[in-house]
Parts: sequence; C-alpha cells; structure tokens
Amino acid sequence: MKASSLAELRVFVALAESGHFTRAAERLGMSQSSLSASLVKLEKQLGTRLFDRHTRACRVNEAGAALLPAALRLVADWDHLFDDARDFARFSRGRVTVAAPNVQCALLLPPTIRAFRESHPGVRVVLHDVPEHEVHALVRSGAADLGIATQTDARTDLVSTAMSADEFVAVLPPDHPLCARRTLEWSQVAREPVIGYLPGNPVRRVLEEKLAERGLTLDYAFEIALPWTMMGLAREGLGIAVVTMALRPLAQWHGLEVRAVGRPQIARTMTLLRAPGNSPSPAAAAFRDLLLGNRPPSA
Repeated sequence: MKASSLAELRVFVALAESGHFTRAAERLGMSQSSLSASLVKLEKQLGTRLFDRHTRACRVNEAGAALLPAALRLVADWDHLFDDARDFARFSRGRVTVAAPNVQCALLLPPTIRAFRESHPGVRVVLHDVPEHEVHALVRSGAADLGIATQTDARTDLVSTAMSADEFVAVLPPDHPLCARRTLEWSQVAREPVIGYLPGNPVRRVLEEKLAERGLTLDYAFEIALPWTMMGLAREGLGIAVVTMALRPLAQWHGLEVRAVGRPQIARTMTLLRAPGNSPSPAAAAFRDLLLGNRPPSA
C-alpha cells in the first residue's frame, strides 16, 4: 500500500465516522484544506464520489458505504502491523527458543529465564531439552535461536561464543575413604570404579582426550546417559561419579561430596551457538547477552 493511499484512507474513515470536515481534520491533526484535497484525490483514484456534502458536514453515499468496511480493515491491519513491530522492538512480545542438554536446562537456564522474564514478561522462552548431539542440528535448522553445547575441536558452521569453563569433579558418598582429602588426583580416581557418561558423549570425549595426554584411563563400572542416575549409583557406593561442576547442586541435593580433581583441573568449555547469516531477533539478542553474563559457581 502506498503511503499516500494510506493517508487518504484515514481521511475517508475519519470523515465517515465523524460526518464533519472540521472534526475529522482535528482528529487527524491536519488542516481542513489538506483533508479536502486528500478526499478529492482518493475519489479521483477510485473513480467515484464517496460522500454527499452539506456545507461542512458530510454523509457517506452508497459507494462510500460499500467501501467503508474494507477501508476500516486496511487501516486497522496497517496499525496492527506497526503495533506488533513496536512490541517486538521493545520486547513486550516475541519468543526465544533455546536448545540445551538436560543438565543446562535443569540447572543453568532456569535462573536466567527467571531474570529474563522479569525484564521482558511478554516474551515466551521455549526450551528444547535434548541430548547434546542434537543441539547443533536444532540451531542449524532454525528450530532454536540459541544452543548450548560443549566446545570441541571439530569444525562447525555455527557461530560459537565461549561461555565458561566447567571443571571435572569427583562425586562420592560421605563415607568414602577419599572424602578425607580436600582434593584428589586423577591417578587416585583411576584406581576406583567410575560412574561416567556414555562412550561418544562430548563431555566424556573431552575428559578422555585430556587424560590420555597424561597417560591415564578410567575404569568405568557404569556408563550412563542421565546425571540423575549417576548420582543415585554414587549415593549407593557403587563407584565415583566423574562429572562436571555444573552438576554440583544435584550432587549436594543427594547428600554427596564433591571434590576437585588434579592441578590444574581438567575442564570443558561451554559455548553458546547460533546460526550464521541471520541477525538474532532483539529478544534473542537480549537473552544471549544475559546468558553470557552468567557464570556457574566456582569450586
């Protein structure tokens, strides 16, 4: 729709609703002569008169009455478009979709979502709680605006921003002999049955690569997908759970002890992912900035 045509439709609607040239001009904030000129232009474009005029007053004629519903709809649709755009620009509406592994969905993201919703209550945050290997695909396809994953040496076409280091720790029941030590060495952990992630898991892959550089391997008694299962097994004394610091709240909730391992500690780097080529929406950019400002607690 041309801008001039929209202005002329507003004149038509204002005149039809007020039935008076002076009142319509005041309503639109324009002079009466400009209003009359706009009406003449519109009638010329349409090829028909729209009003029966009586001095300063007017009344829609048959043609005007027939065209008025469409004019009202067009003006309203245009106003709604701009209202929606302004809503998105100031975050009173919108949606942010985040894909992350279950640990981050359960422990890292909830405080960020709460803080974000306090600032932008009209924006809906959608979570995809998925295995880590699915995060990249969801971001790449556009199903997720942002993704959280472990940084690896593998090349990726996604835009990756380092978030924070997440150190590996040992989780033990309180009565385990190694709990007497404030920190552990990897050689000590390697002599114990270990509860760890499944083979091929990005978190385990980072750990094994770093341990291999030190000539160490772990003896896995249990290879588990879900951290909640790891905590349950460790609580029963069935092994030492080797996880990352992100799981410390869950370990403490189970009454387990958490110990740093090695000096320096081995850590994975958490990264924030987004698809290249497209600028994030204002809401997604605000959520990204808030998330990058958050850091997990240190040991």
